[in-house]
Amino acid sequence: MMTKFQFGVKSYDEDWFLRHGLGYQEAAQLLRDWGVTFVLAKSRCLSPPDSVVESEASPERAACCATYDDRRFRDALAEEGIAYWATVCTFYDPQAVDANPSLRPIGSDGRPMEQIDWYVGIAPSMDGYVAKKTALVEQAVEMLEPDGVFLSFTRWPGFWELWMPHHTRRDFPEYSFDPHTLDRFTRETGVDVPTRDPAGAARWIEAHARQAWTDWKCQVVADVVRQIREGCRRIKPDVRIMLNLLPFGADFDGAQAQVFGQRIEALADVVDVFEVMTYHQILKRPTNWLPQIGEAVKSRSGCETVCTLQAKPIYLDGIYARDHRSPTLDAEEFAEAVNAVAHSSVDGVVVFVWSDLLEEALKQGDTRRVDAIRAAAERR
Repeated sequence: MMTKFQFGVKSYDEDWFLRHGLGYQEAAQLLRDWGVTFVLAKSRCLSPPDSVVESEASPERAACCATYDDRRFRDALAEEGIAYWATVCTFYDPQAVDANPSLRPIGSDGRPMEQIDWYVGIAPSMDGYVAKKTALVEQAVEMLEPDGVFLSFTRWPGFWELWMPHHTRRDFPEYSFDPHTLDRFTRETGVDVPTRDPAGAARWIEAHARQAWTDWKCQVVADVVRQIREGCRRIKPDVRIMLNLLPFGADFDGAQAQVFGQRIEALADVVDVFEVMTYHQILKRPTNWLPQIGEAVKSRSGCETVCTLQAKPIYLDGIYARDHRSPTLDAEEFAEAVNAVAHSSVDGVVVFVWSDLLEEALKQGDTRRVDAIRAAAERR
């Protein structure tokens, strides 16, 4: 159980090994010295696709890539008392969509979902895909024996990072109105949707079965989490589940549940820890917004809750330029965000991503962000 103020990092690349040349024990000892208590780790046996985070390695270091061993990293962390959470990109797998076009979600506008920058989702209603993903996670639990499994992208599709404060829910399509999903909805709820035309079905559901559709979408997500949890616990009974949660709260007319299928109260029955993606620079929010979102999740769920903080600004160019996000996120602003969370009832922070902290600390000799979290934890 998480008892003290937690400090986690998202390790979504292998830069520590390939680019910075750290060994397993070196990396674990560095994290211990920083005060890190858990790592949300990308592992090769689960092979999450690259998203906004990409590994960088010189040609010389890239030669070491074949020697990397997830289990050795997990064991080194355990020796230092640091929890290892295996990361699962549940409904984000562009390669699977390319291989099986029937997995591509259909929007309320009647159009198949196109890839937005790096993102394209998969609907949680795709039970065949869920079965394969669950089996893959079970294999990873058997191989890695993690302290926990971190479920990211566990929601109905949508590129939520584009949902700025000036937007409304109607600015974005809702997913998925494909025939398989509509058939399953009718079969499991008894609601007879009179058409399989995606746009027509979306209009009919909005007018005649909105609550049933929302309830069902939320139940599908909760059932997927339950299925994965039960499968993992058959192998390792004490494994814990952490869920990657949207930071919307009551914003966007209830879109967190209605569009993305994440109803906190339903998920609290199958989740041990909520990780809330409070990326304030991406979403153009002030730092005092972070604890408000985190505390609301903790209050509604009764579960341990951690807030994720960005280590640097992202989503500035290309399709993101029109939203004019802040191009800076200095150490002082980062410390302000840390302190805002530390002075709340939230259980800890997670840094997105570890490689950004390493770049500053090892290449630039700047440990101010790490120091801010360590000081906050000591005050708690």
